[in-house]
Order: sequence, then C-alpha cells, then structure tokens
Amino acid sequence: FRNGELIDVGVENKNTNVSDQDTTLSEGNRKRRRGDTNKLDQPELFKRSSSTASTDSTWRATSNDELSEALDLYRAIIESSSWQGLEQHEEKLNSFALRADIIHHNKKRVRLEFRKDTHAKAPEEENTREEELELALEVYKQALDAQEDIRAHPLQDSDAEPAASAKLASTLIRMGSLYYKLNDVDEELQMYKEANAIYRLAYGQDHPYVAGTRKNIGMVLAERGEYEASMNQFEKAKSIYLAVNDGNEESRDVASAISCMANVKNRMGELDGALVEYMKALDIYKSIVAKMQENDEEDISDAVRDVTSTLKIVGMVHAKKGDLDTAMSFFSEAMDVLRNSASKGSRDKEGTSSILTRIAGIHYKKGEYDKAMSTYSEAYDLATEANGTANHPDIAGILHYIGGINHKQGRLSEAMSYYQEAVRIYQATLGQGNPAVATTLVCIGSIHYKQRQLDRSIMFYREAFRLNRDAYGLHHPDVAPTLKSIGMILAKKGEFTEAYDVFRDVLSIKCTVFGTCHPEVANAYKSLGNVHYKRGELADAEREYRHALSIYRRTKGENHKETVAARTTIEHLRQHMRERGRRRSSGTSTRIETRHSDNTSRVDDEERSC
Repeated sequence: FRNGELIDVGVENKNTNVSDQDTTLSEGNRKRRRGDTNKLDQPELFKRSSSTASTDSTWRATSNDELSEALDLYRAIIESSSWQGLEQHEEKLNSFALRADIIHHNKKRVRLEFRKDTHAKAPEEENTREEELELALEVYKQALDAQEDIRAHPLQDSDAEPAASAKLASTLIRMGSLYYKLNDVDEELQMYKEANAIYRLAYGQDHPYVAGTRKNIGMVLAERGEYEASMNQFEKAKSIYLAVNDGNEESRDVASAISCMANVKNRMGELDGALVEYMKALDIYKSIVAKMQENDEEDISDAVRDVTSTLKIVGMVHAKKGDLDTAMSFFSEAMDVLRNSASKGSRDKEGTSSILTRIAGIHYKKGEYDKAMSTYSEAYDLATEANGTANHPDIAGILHYIGGINHKQGRLSEAMSYYQEAVRIYQATLGQGNPAVATTLVCIGSIHYKQRQLDRSIMFYREAFRLNRDAYGLHHPDVAPTLKSIGMILAKKGEFTEAYDVFRDVLSIKCTVFGTCHPEVANAYKSLGNVHYKRGELADAEREYRHALSIYRRTKGENHKETVAARTTIEHLRQHMRERGRRRSSGTSTRIETRHSDNTSRVDDEERSC
C-alpha cells in the first residue's frame, strides 16, 4: 500500500529502535509512501482506481500537474453544457486560473533560485506544492457544484444517466487522490465511499466501476490497519471482476485484486499466504503478456510492468523471510524481463532503477557492501535520468539506502549527510507533513543516540512518530516501533514515569494490532518489566515478565530462546526479591544486586536493535 506493508531488503528489519540504525524504507510505506509519485517500494498495480475512463486502469498520479487537470475538468464541464446558469462558474474558473498562474510563477521563481544554490532546502517550494493541491481541491469542489447544477437543469445536450453520475463519481475519486497526497485519509475514504454509492445507484452492485472504488476503499482501510474490512472490499472487487469476465481469471483487474489481498496478508505477517496470492497474480500477468506477444501487439509496456512489479514484490517477501538467494532470483528474472522488452520500446529506466535498488539491498544483507554501494549508484544514475532531476522522492530513497551503508560501517558523518539530503528532497517534493520521511528521521535520531545526544535523538524520533500517527492513526503497526524507541530513550534518561506511560501505549497498540497472544505483545510486557526493574519494583517487574513468558510459551514453545530468556529473568528477579527480604529482616542494605542484569540488559539490547 502507499506506505506499504513490505519491508525493503536494504536492512534486517523495520523496527525503528535506537541502538542501531534502521535504514528500512517500508514497502508504500507503504505503501508506496504517501505522495504523488510511483515510489520505489510499491508495485504499480497498487494504485487508486481512477474513474470511468477505463475499467482496468488505475489512478496513475505520475504528474505533479493536478491543478491543471482540475482546471481542465472544470472548464470542460462548463463548456459541455448550454445551460445559461453557469455564468457564475465561468467567473470562478477565471479566478482559479489567475490564482494558478500566480502559483506557477512562484514555483518557477523558487526553482530558479534553487538551481543557483543546489544545497538550498527550498522551503517555499514545499509550501507551493501544498498550496497547489489545496487549490486543485477547491476547483474540484466547484466542478462538483457545476455538475450538480447541470443535473438539476437537464437540457438536450446534457449527459443522460448513468453517464452524468459516472462523471460525478469520477470527480470524487480525483478529489480522493488529492486528499491522499495531503495525508487526509478520513476525507480520502469519504470521497471513495461517496463515489462508490453513486456508481452502485447508477450501474448496480456488480459493475467494474463499483469494483474499482471498492479497491480504493480497501487500500485506505488496510493502511489504517483495518485488515478484515480491507480484505472484504478486495474480495468483493475480485468477485465483480470475475463475473464481468465470465469467471475467467485471466484479467488485469482480477490479478490486481488478488495482489491487493496478498498485500493485506503480507502486512499481517502471513508471508506464506501472501506468496501464494502473489504467485497467482504473477501467473495471470505472465499469461496476458504471452498472449499480447502472440498477437504482435505493439504497446505491451503496462503488461510488462505488471509482471516486473509482481516479480519484484515476490522477491521482497522472500527477502523478508530471509531467503535471500530466492529473492535475488526473482529480482534477476525481473531484470531479464525488462531487458527483453526494451527492444519493443524505450528502456524502463524507472523500473530498472527500482529493481536495482532491491538487488543492492540483497548485497547489503549479505554484507557485500561494495557491491551494494555500486548497485545503488547505478540505480541513482538511472533514476536521475528517468526523472530528469535529482530532486525527486525516488532519489531520496536511494540516498537513504546509501546513508544506511555508511551507517552500518560506522561512517556516521557520511551517513548523516546522506540522510539529511534525503530528508531535504522528501520534504521539498512531498511536503513537510508527508510520512515518507519518517524512517530517515529515525535513522538520524539513531545516529544522535549513538553519539549520546539523547535530547536531539528523541526530537527526531518524536517527529517520525507524529508523522506516522497523523497519517495512519495511533493503532497502526508502523507506529508502535517508533513509540517504543521514544520510551527507551526516556528510560535511558532516567525519566521512568514517562517511559512507563509510553510503553503502556505501545502495549495497547500491539494488543489491538496483533491480539493479546503474540510475541510482539510479549516484547511490550518485557519493556514494562524493565522499567519496573530499574525503579526497584521487583514484584511488578516479575509480573510483567510472567505475562511475557506465558505468551512465549504459547507462541514459540518451551525451548525457544525468548522463552528461556524470560524464564531465566523471572528466576533472577525472584532470587533478588528473596535476598531483599532477608536483608530487610536482618536490617542490612536493600540495594538491588545486578546478578540478573545480564538477562535484562540483553533484553534491552534486543528491544533496541533495528
């Protein structure tokens, strides 16, 4: 999804904890991450369904010119009707056009100044981008009013139902895509729901337009962690597509719905189940390409992109499982497909760069840092060439990964430079409030933590937490790791009460996301136990560790290292409590010994590791 459920293979895992760096850019995110670009981590098949223009197309926001699109639509609506009551809309269109012209000139001025100083952060461009999107929303709202006015005064040249309803719903979907870019998921979801209701009323429950909006709704729900509701939307979309295609699964729409369901399973940690669904989608996409080639169709670029994107995501799931060689085989196959299809058209530089980034990540995980750096550099060059600028979110992602290599090798100053440049590009291109930058902020915070600059470190972690919370809500699996890191920094500073409150929030989130019997919940109990221990509250610490032990026993078994470690810690805590009791009875010091600190400090290290 937009900020994604897949972990990039550039690092071990995606925990945003403080003792080691986390160079992960989650798979948009996340998801794709929020933004108006095809993110490195997100296969193209996971984009919002657009409108009535095509039942199998998706809302490809590959351009930053949403404002021009909104103005063109508003103008077309006005010009398509001879109703005389549209004069006020003509005046509003003129006003919008003047405001757009001012924004355009401001943007041009900022870019000219930016070229003079390539190290400038260009904050005005960030503001201009958001202003552009907000104005586009205003235009679409007026376009909706114009469409409603025309429907209320039908003339001979007016669109008949259901065409008029379809155009209305299409405008709502476009508005949803803008709310998506502005990180307002509540309004985005509302737009898709309204569009869905209009489509169902105009075309019935089983129309492809209805399926498309169900997919959009499902994507938003999945990003909010509402997996069951999300899966239900994708299942219904798939059923509609199958019915339209007479039960034949060989359809891009069917494959896309299957891939969305795989995404949900992947996000829930059901990796084997996700792979089964991804492979179903991959087989469909390959079959479509083969038939297009048999028929000597000239433009097969979209179909090829479906194949390569799915190969890439399958490779990423294998990398997530730790099967690096299998992951590399899928990435290599994707590269072969791209090379073989290049003769039928221009080279897909953006797609090639994305897959090279995955390959570099495999080298990274294998400890082959020179190969990783070389491959990232090649991906950087291709992405820059494809986008025509280095000031692009895809470039920021690659710089983040290169920073991760330097971070891993202890070159903290170099790592910081790459991370800071990645942050600058993300904020300049996606805006200050976009969560795409959150993981890079975590990495900067991690460097400050290593340098024992705890106040600066927690500042970056808190900003990363705020961005993810505001974008996805508090009870979301991507929020808890950063919040946990904040708690650990507070504990490191000796602010145990504040740390305890944070860890309670982490426990609540994990119980909501994973249920009450899950290893992640056990880890949260251990964090609470560690705070109790540091405060000398041994009985409370023992209670929290017993909760953790019970969960580990049920989920991992008696002999798993986590179970053994928790059991050992409990034994040491009980021994300390007995010793404390003896000291009290004899009137000697009640100082807490540290004989079990090897276990608890090891737990702390594990909790903090990325």
